[in-house]
Amino acid sequence: MHKHNLSVQKTASVYSKGDLQTASEVWIVLHGYAQLASTFIESFDAIAVEGRAIVAPEGLHRFYRKGFYGDVVASWMTKEDRLNDIQDYVAYLNKIVETFTQPGQNITLFGFSQGVATACRWLADGNIQPNQLVLWAGTFPQDIDLKRTSKKMESMRCYLAFDESDPFRNEASWQKQLSFIDKIGVNPVQFRFDGGHSVPTEALSAFTKQYF
Repeated sequence: MHKHNLSVQKTASVYSKGDLQTASEVWIVLHGYAQLASTFIESFDAIAVEGRAIVAPEGLHRFYRKGFYGDVVASWMTKEDRLNDIQDYVAYLNKIVETFTQPGQNITLFGFSQGVATACRWLADGNIQPNQLVLWAGTFPQDIDLKRTSKKMESMRCYLAFDESDPFRNEASWQKQLSFIDKIGVNPVQFRFDGGHSVPTEALSAFTKQYF
């Protein structure tokens, strides 16, 4: 048996809030596993104030949450053919910057859960150079290009938002995460919130009010 890789065109779904033309700042927000961008972007309603636009791309992999029926959700990748999937979503997200942002706008890249790893890999391998990087309830992937990522992060602010009761978090992985980030040469701001593995409206509002 021979495996062949073939690049094809695919139509992606992207949702936005706010006036992308007049906004001084744009948040590009990447959802987590088994979510849809159309519902994920609703978490940002409270901070979608005048002068700030929100852009929520949707992962290219859709599937039924319950196997064969019910709600349809999306993800960014799986372990199957992962390198090609990463290459595909980096190219896709590069087009997000080209299409939905303008020179001079302040860019915040926000990732939640699986979207954290997606955001970090895009930062390492893509054409994104945000002003702020927000890693919410997720971890920096260990397989990125340290040298290139370090250079890009020299000029940006980085935030780690987490809930200590998050069922996907444990102290050993957290310390490993901090050690890895230290290798990149970044001293992130740590923001603790209550809400488990989610983006609670009150927590996001408090975070944005404090740092933006």
